[in-house]
This record gives sequence, structure tokens and C-alpha cells, in this order.
Amino acid sequence: MKNLILKALSSKEYRIISAHLKPVMLVKGSVLYEVAERITDVYFPEDAIISYLSGTAEGESLEVSVIGNEAVVGIASLLGESTAFRAVVQIPGRAYSMKREVLRREFKRYEGLHRVLLHYTNALIVQVAQTAVFNKFHSVQNRFCRWLLMAHDRSADDTLPMTQEALARVLGNRRASVSVVAAAFQKKGAIRYSRGIIHILDRRHLEAASCECYEIISAALS
Repeated sequence: MKNLILKALSSKEYRIISAHLKPVMLVKGSVLYEVAERITDVYFPEDAIISYLSGTAEGESLEVSVIGNEAVVGIASLLGESTAFRAVVQIPGRAYSMKREVLRREFKRYEGLHRVLLHYTNALIVQVAQTAVFNKFHSVQNRFCRWLLMAHDRSADDTLPMTQEALARVLGNRRASVSVVAAAFQKKGAIRYSRGIIHILDRRHLEAASCECYEIISAALS
């Protein structure tokens, strides 16, 4: 079990919850929810990575949160019927799905699940808040490094199947700007980029070039 929320449950609670989990493969680019869409299923990622995107009426969008194996996609279903964000699979992989009604019922019944989901909800709020600061005040380089670090934390290995075009979309920057930054980090030996795959070679270099937002978000999850 790689999902940290499920892993944090007691053996008794996990046995009960696991009976309602369905293994699924999340395909790159698939949309799990649209804005204001009613949530019917929630997802516990194993090695898939999902973006919460907020957009404008003109079709522009910006990532406000990265979701991976530390989380559950669709946590808003504990508070209401729908989601405020578009949820898109950025990196394909395995996950477990569960009916929303089951999560809400078990959230009320079991203390361990209640506690871990509230802890994650707080961490998600911190991430969304820090992302707002991050997008306003930090450089493309900072954004690039933070996203790679967060994706690497949630990934099964050192390779991330992510094109520069897709990364530019979630960062809210022009592809040309992201390409310049990627080329600079590749020249320094921090990453290697080829055919839509980003290889993390020197994580410490990326950490040094990132900003305090990454550390604040990581601390909220601990």
C-alpha cells in the first residue's frame, strides 16, 4: 500500500475501508472532475499524480494543487456535493477508487480515518494558499523546481513523464520560458530531458533553487 492516507489507518480500519476500494489505472490527461461537477467517486493515488486546476471563462487555467500518494482526490466531497477545481491526471498510474457516500459514512464512524483526512485537508489548504503566494511572487525557475520536487516526492522513481508544454500549462507560463529554464538545469546536471520524460539527476540542486513554499507545503504534510 503506497497511499499514505490508507497506510496511516489502523489494521482494523484498513480492513473495513479496503473492502470498498477498487483498483483503477488513471490515464494521462483524463479529467476526474470538472468545476462544479457532482463528485460520485474519490481516488486514493498510488503512483499517479493529479493537478487541481482553477481557470477563467476564457479557457486559461493554472494549477493550484498537486495531488499524489499523500492524498485523496475529491476530499471536497466531505464538505459538499461538488468540487471547485478541475482535476486532471498529469502523470498516469495506479489508484484506488471509492464511492463518495462510503467515504462520508466511514469518515463519521472511524476516528483514525477522521483524523488523517482532517490532517490532509489542512495540508491541502496550506498548499493552495502557498501556491497563490508562489504564483504571484516567485520566478519561473522557482515554480519549475518546486513542481519537480513535489512530483518527485509523489513519484515511484526518478523519471517524470511530463512534456514541457504540459508543465508550462500547469505553471501558467509560456512554453518558451519553461524551455529556457529546463535547458539551464539540464546544463547544470540537475535534470535530463528527452522525449517528454524528465529525469531527476540532482535533487539537492533543485531544492537549492526552489523557494520556501516547497518546505512549508512539505511540513504541513508531516
